[in-house]
Amino acid sequence: MINPLDDLIMSRNQKGLDELEKLAGFSPGKGGKDKFSEVAGKVGKKAETTPEAGKESGDDRHWNIHKEFARIYDKSGRSFALFVGDLLDIMLSGPVQTRLVNEMIEDKINRMRKAREAAAEPSTQKVKVQAKRNSKYEVNIGGEKRVFSRHFLKRKSFLAALFLDSEEYQSYKKLIKQLEVVCRESIEEDLPGSESERREALDKIVGELRYEIHQHDVVKAWALLEADTFKHLEWFFSQTKDLHLVRPDFYDDLDKAYRDAKKLLKLMIQDIQEEFPPEVEKQDAYEDYLKDILEVYTHHHFVLKRYHQTRPAISLKDFELTKEEMQEKIEELRDESDELRRRINSLNVEKDQALGEARALKNSNDELKQKLDRLDPAEVQKQIRAAEAKVNAAEKELQETLEEEAELRSDMRKLDEENQELTRKLQQLHAIPDESAYSVENLMVGKRVAIFGGVGRDHYWPILKEAGVDNEDYEWYEGYHTISQARTAEIVGRCDLVVVVTAYAGHLLLYQVRPCIQPHQHFFKIHKSGAGSLRKEIIKTFKK
Repeated sequence: MINPLDDLIMSRNQKGLDELEKLAGFSPGKGGKDKFSEVAGKVGKKAETTPEAGKESGDDRHWNIHKEFARIYDKSGRSFALFVGDLLDIMLSGPVQTRLVNEMIEDKINRMRKAREAAAEPSTQKVKVQAKRNSKYEVNIGGEKRVFSRHFLKRKSFLAALFLDSEEYQSYKKLIKQLEVVCRESIEEDLPGSESERREALDKIVGELRYEIHQHDVVKAWALLEADTFKHLEWFFSQTKDLHLVRPDFYDDLDKAYRDAKKLLKLMIQDIQEEFPPEVEKQDAYEDYLKDILEVYTHHHFVLKRYHQTRPAISLKDFELTKEEMQEKIEELRDESDELRRRINSLNVEKDQALGEARALKNSNDELKQKLDRLDPAEVQKQIRAAEAKVNAAEKELQETLEEEAELRSDMRKLDEENQELTRKLQQLHAIPDESAYSVENLMVGKRVAIFGGVGRDHYWPILKEAGVDNEDYEWYEGYHTISQARTAEIVGRCDLVVVVTAYAGHLLLYQVRPCIQPHQHFFKIHKSGAGSLRKEIIKTFKK
């Protein structure tokens, strides 16, 4: 005879309670569907056909949240159930999760035991009779009684089922209240006041989760979603369903599940070696064993593989930042190397020129020595006097030239004054255009500029150089190659002026740049190649 108390002590009985196993998703049904597939067929109806929950809650906030989860599950199916299980697994990791799950399972055991006893005794029967367990759950496989797995994947399925099954509304309320306690204890800072600020903070958390999964980020995301009654839950699910929300310390739990599946496989092999084909009572157990093994090994293959592919020795964010810093240093070293090469080439040219001049001076010195040897003192004196006469004549001619130059300069100043006076009169009559009106000279000294799109970097550089922009403060990016939103925000954040040439950048890049513009920055949207339009926009914006 089976002791009914064993059904209530999970620490001693690891193989009983077939109904609880079905509830928690521990043992899939004969139809080949797991717990998520069973809930999918019921959850749409139970939201309307559970009068007890609806009557009890009315316009209760928890009931509305449950309906939102049920609606998305009815729309997205198993992928959303897995997402909910991963989300709750991260938030309730550690002793909190173990205690909660055990309490809820014990509560379910008590309720199901009372239901079994009520079903076993007629209304007039005074003595309670324990319902006998079905023989298909008493079979032996590999020399041991039928095993029902309870590893962390099953716990995740159980937690997800509480959020998606309306019949478990009381346990769901207990769970969501515990989640509220976790949020209060884990989040020290206050949440944003407006919905738009909360959505912006939620979007920032999604960006952080793409680099690395942290429990604090997930808890804060849950708090932000809860503040808006999970209005943005479906959007958050669509943004993170491909990230595989896995706890960073899940290795021990996965190892236990892996060993559990390995044990089931060994028991099946031993049983097949002893007897094959199996008895009819064992076929259900075989099917459950194989599905449990498939679930563990599929999770082990895809999730763990994805986990290792996306997590290097350092975080992906630190890796990208380090990579960018190293690329900047490499570019600086390349510039220094090019400058050194240019200086070396220039010094080589100067050295060759100096050697040539030295050889020429040496030859000239030899010739002068030969002439000096041939000349006598009288001839030298005669040549000296002739040279002095030439020098005096040249000085006189120079003096006359200087006087003539002074007169010419005086005449030129008079002509220049007349020219300026005539030019002013023509400008007053609007006979000549005002060139200074189209000048951008020194309008953007010290400004940092980034241009997205257009026909090339050099196309806009003359205008920006005239405006006083330094070469190192000017960045140009080709519009046909898209970049991430984070990269766009980084580029825009360090600029004073951002220009998007829409004919070459496209609307996608334009929509990426617009949200990044701050009040202290300037933003130009130019349609064509933009050289003349850029000049007009600079004059319009920066000329006082």
